[in-house]
Amino acid sequence: MKAILIIADGLGGRPTDVAGKTCLEAAHKPNLDELACRGATGLVDPIGPGIRPGSDTAHLSLLGYDPHEFYTGRGVFECLGMGMAVGPGDVCFRANFATVERTGGALKLLDRRAGRIAGGQVDLARALNGIRLVDEPGIAVEFLPSTQHRGAFILRGEGLSWRVGETDPHEVGAMVPDAHPLQWDDTAARRTATAVNEFTRKCVQVLETHPVNRTRVKEGKPQANILLLRGASRLPHLEPIQAMYGVRGAVIAGGALYRGVGLACGMERLDAPGATGGVDTDLHSKAKTALLALERLDYVFLHVKGTDNAAHDRDARAKVAFIERLDGELFGRLREGIDWKTTHLAFTGDHTTPIDFGDHTAEPVPVLFAGPDVLPDRSAGFSEREAAQGGLGRFSGRVLPMLLNYNNWNPKFGS
Repeated sequence: MKAILIIADGLGGRPTDVAGKTCLEAAHKPNLDELACRGATGLVDPIGPGIRPGSDTAHLSLLGYDPHEFYTGRGVFECLGMGMAVGPGDVCFRANFATVERTGGALKLLDRRAGRIAGGQVDLARALNGIRLVDEPGIAVEFLPSTQHRGAFILRGEGLSWRVGETDPHEVGAMVPDAHPLQWDDTAARRTATAVNEFTRKCVQVLETHPVNRTRVKEGKPQANILLLRGASRLPHLEPIQAMYGVRGAVIAGGALYRGVGLACGMERLDAPGATGGVDTDLHSKAKTALLALERLDYVFLHVKGTDNAAHDRDARAKVAFIERLDGELFGRLREGIDWKTTHLAFTGDHTTPIDFGDHTAEPVPVLFAGPDVLPDRSAGFSEREAAQGGLGRFSGRVLPMLLNYNNWNPKFGS
């Protein structure tokens, strides 16, 4: 038996158009509707009713891990997803280049994304990785750039703690704050905060005179003269899915966060050529990569981001268009390529992102299961409204364990 879990980021929505339809209802999606008609649907609260989920906590929960118990922050997933080696004592951060100006003894934020810098990041990273800390000796730094302004950062050394604040003020015009320990009596957190603050001071000194930034100034572009750090975290203690269920799986995702969550759960990383985290991602490539993976692995977790990007932009037309692409290019290919006698499929989102709000909300997300052992319900299509009447009812998290159950892979709880 085989299994495939597909999560479309920010899939759920609220009534958007004049007819009171959500983007899912407005989209033409014959493949998804057909799967819903021969499968079962319901509503899933990614974490729990009334809890507004982050993408990281939602994915942990949907994969079967209680985020209240296991979540340590987002930074570690970004680092893992970018291929960085993370040890038990490392402190991981999300990082991004930004533009600041000196104001007295403070740093004023001018651009959180350094003009969405599109070149020179590797050279800047090389300079940052040469920084040596002296206030807290024995602590090393590692920064790896990703796309545009984004990247991941690790502090390595003895006696560190992930319980520190961030240096990102999140608001243009605000002053860059010092990192502080979340508890002042925590010696390890104080040491970590001191190291973060020394790195921040030194990174500004290194970056503002770097040739890349001198060129950017001549070209009238914002300098990438600081690295802002947020989402401090450590490696969570997650029991691998293979250890719990005895099956091997892989993650296919364009975004580092989602790859990182899958890797933390013991999945293999698979890259689909041309597949990114945006609305222009190659969905055919993701489908092909998933089908090939199922020839040698037991299950695949496949993530797509375009639905969420469009919703954050408050662009209903773009969200509907991406859902229609998803239906034709991904689900159309999977419907043709999957052996439906031996494969179960689940599809859902990690949270609702309404067009009118442009951010995550706490409403449940529609979910569907299809395959040879799924008892069909009376669903006439796939949408929030149809799923509310589906045979699966409303439940919280654990979509992957539910999917694996159809393949009779789940261990028994009790005798």
